[in-house]
Amino acid sequence: MSAPSEAPAPGARPLRRFGIAARLALIVIGALVAVQVLMLAAYITERQRAAPLGPFVPMLQRIAALAQLMDHLTPEQRTLALKAASAPGFSPGYVTARPQIDTPRLLAFAARRVRQLTDGPADRYVALALIGAERRGGAAIERLSDLRGARLRVAVGLADGGYLEVLAGGDLAVRLLGVPVGLIAGILGFLVAAAALLLVLRETRPLSDLAEAVDRFGARLEPLQVRERGATDVKAVIRAVNAMQARIAELVRMRTLVLGAISHDLRTYLTRLRLRLELMPASGQVAKAEADLAGMQALVDDALAFARASFTPASGERVDLAALALAEAEARRAEGGRVSLSGADAPLQVEGARGTLARVLANLVGNALAYGGCADITLDDLGDRVALKVEDRGPGIPVAERASVFEPFYRVEPSRNRDSGGAGLGLTIVRQIVEGHRGTVAISDRAGGGACLTVILPKAAES
Repeated sequence: MSAPSEAPAPGARPLRRFGIAARLALIVIGALVAVQVLMLAAYITERQRAAPLGPFVPMLQRIAALAQLMDHLTPEQRTLALKAASAPGFSPGYVTARPQIDTPRLLAFAARRVRQLTDGPADRYVALALIGAERRGGAAIERLSDLRGARLRVAVGLADGGYLEVLAGGDLAVRLLGVPVGLIAGILGFLVAAAALLLVLRETRPLSDLAEAVDRFGARLEPLQVRERGATDVKAVIRAVNAMQARIAELVRMRTLVLGAISHDLRTYLTRLRLRLELMPASGQVAKAEADLAGMQALVDDALAFARASFTPASGERVDLAALALAEAEARRAEGGRVSLSGADAPLQVEGARGTLARVLANLVGNALAYGGCADITLDDLGDRVALKVEDRGPGIPVAERASVFEPFYRVEPSRNRDSGGAGLGLTIVRQIVEGHRGTVAISDRAGGGACLTVILPKAAES
């Protein structure tokens, strides 16, 4: 059984938990964010130095101050003041007819602010509106796309009955929203970054496919050819892994064939020896020889089952684990075994091979009866998984040896030895089959004494 993965050390870097694609994405995004922050800081600093009147609120203060000044000027002085106040993006004028401006709700706060800054009567006429660029005829803003080149039109009533009308343009739309012009560059930068991330994911996808194939092959020994794509070195790695899968699968297949042939021939010889022993007069030596033959037969059967379990993948068959457990319990009881079963009232469907899953149950129950005197089987529905527990009342398995008992021919001494029967392959076969079905097997202590072996298998997908 593969050793459980160690928990990351407290000081481990967070990046270690991410794959290569996620790491590259974080690096690219982090670099872009850092660049945008620096650009934003530089832009704000430069704007504060070069254009202190650029922000929206100072512009309103400028308009209010100009309106206050024109309230105290003669017509001749008013003309000079308007010329002096004119600047790129700021065009003031004097009109006698009230401008037809409807202040939108979004700019109502700005109208109140101008009225307060002029220190005039509370009913002073103040109106503001956003209008489109000159090429659009100065129509009102209706879509976000119209904000490009938009201008602010402001009208303020004066003491002599006339009106101050100001048309402000340039980067006004950006200033109205309180966001620097560099935002456009930032948006473009993030769009470019998104495209780069898509390319990164495209380049790293072959590595993800390769990792999935290797993981599946390690669990089932079922070769899964990965399509060669990506960079040259990535293609070379994929090609090598595909060849490695084929070679390993062929080696395991040949091992299974050899073990099968040996098992077949050994069974022939064992059958001959058993017949000859039956023809001999009964004696103590004959009884010992028959016991040795039975042990040899069990060893051959277990070795062949281990070889087959390590190469036979889980099929797509839907298997009712509850029905298998019920059949195993009834068979053991018929042989005189102390077996109990709970949780098998409703079907529990898993995906796999019926014969190999039946061997898992047989091995676990057989071990519990041989070393613990009883076998208590429990099935639990965990939602997307099924838990199978087999508990006994034996001496249990020490914590230090729980990983080793899944190794071939390993026995826990002195309680689990050759005198108890078996070849030491039962739990090894269980582990091979369970991992081939994308499941896990673990050992724990049973309350009150004894061992508890828990197998967890994923449920079959709903058809």
